[in-house]
Amino acid sequence: MKKFAFALMAIATLAMVACDKKDEPKNNGEGGGEQGGDDFVSMISVRDKSIDDWNALPASYVATATTAANPDLTGLKSVKVFADEVYINVLIQYDPTVILSKSWDNALHMYFDADNSDATGGYGDEFADPNAEWCLETSCWAEGVAQDYNPAVFKWWGEVGESGWLWTDPENPGTEENGWGAIVPTGSLPIGQSQMIGTDMIEIQLLRELIPAQWNDKTFGVGFDIQDAWETAGILPNADVDELGNRVTANKLKVNIYYAE
Repeated sequence: MKKFAFALMAIATLAMVACDKKDEPKNNGEGGGEQGGDDFVSMISVRDKSIDDWNALPASYVATATTAANPDLTGLKSVKVFADEVYINVLIQYDPTVILSKSWDNALHMYFDADNSDATGGYGDEFADPNAEWCLETSCWAEGVAQDYNPAVFKWWGEVGESGWLWTDPENPGTEENGWGAIVPTGSLPIGQSQMIGTDMIEIQLLRELIPAQWNDKTFGVGFDIQDAWETAGILPNADVDELGNRVTANKLKVNIYYAE
């Protein structure tokens, strides 16, 4: 664990140095930042107050989910994900008539099957493929004001394929002082940035190397939920309820990583 901790600190130091040079969007907001290195410019900016750059992405690498016609929860309408060699970019549309409080209790979770394998991970509560090894958690708001999505990172501690909220070590679930058992506590590394677009969209950019996963170098899976008043209010991908009105789960999105030639 000491080697892992030192490695994280080294990566964080490099990223923070890069972040210092990212006060303004590169190319006047038409490219992303320099977090991933001086020579890499993202095709997505989360500082330009626009989502037009999504129209210029290679369409076959944009994974998309839209809400089912009759889901059990309606807080999320759509999500798009585009991953390049450095960043994971997410564009979320939520329902502002459902997501009301705009505070810490509007937690947005991302569940990653980082290694693209059913032989690891779990969490079958919200998705049909219980293979997530990592959960990201924070809110995009605090006391009604938008803030960067710079999440805590939690590891799956349950058995492979198991259900339940098993994102902390059962023998050491943590405290508020140490981040509630997170492998990476909220805001301790410069993992994410975000911006609000209009009244119902959130654009997020994550620095993938700071999420301490064993990433498959070609494909990963990801699912999302959003809370209101600490209760899940939307899930994507989702499915129509069954004939009794019970939730039917869907598989997480499969995202193919784009490498520029």
